[in-house]
Amino acid sequence: MKSVVKTAAALALAMSVSGAALASDWEGGDATKGAKVFKKCQACHTVEEGGPDRVGPNLHNIMDRGIAKKEGYNYSAAMKKKGESGAKWDEETLFQYLEKPQAFVPGTNMSFPGLKKEQDRKDLLAYMETATGHKK
Repeated sequence: MKSVVKTAAALALAMSVSGAALASDWEGGDATKGAKVFKKCQACHTVEEGGPDRVGPNLHNIMDRGIAKKEGYNYSAAMKKKGESGAKWDEETLFQYLEKPQAFVPGTNMSFPGLKKEQDRKDLLAYMETATGHKK
């Protein structure tokens, strides 16, 4: 019985350490720098509550929202298909998508080539955490 408890404790510790490592992947983003990175996005997107859709949808409350699920926006067939899988926008999916949107959603109408620099994506996510009304 002691070995089972020790194994469970070791597993719990390993899971918490790996979770901490995953969480730290998103640390180090600078929201002020992210606001500057967002300038590349604002021709097509807004972030404020009640903001208009443009070429792309308004991004307010995007975190934890289903992909292609913003009410009233006409998404591409490729984005709708991705959304049908039940996938949601969160830090991980946005981080991947923002690197190369066409690779994440082949056939998307989003013509933006992506943010190649990892730090730019971290900074943008830090900005979006505050600007889009996300509450952790």
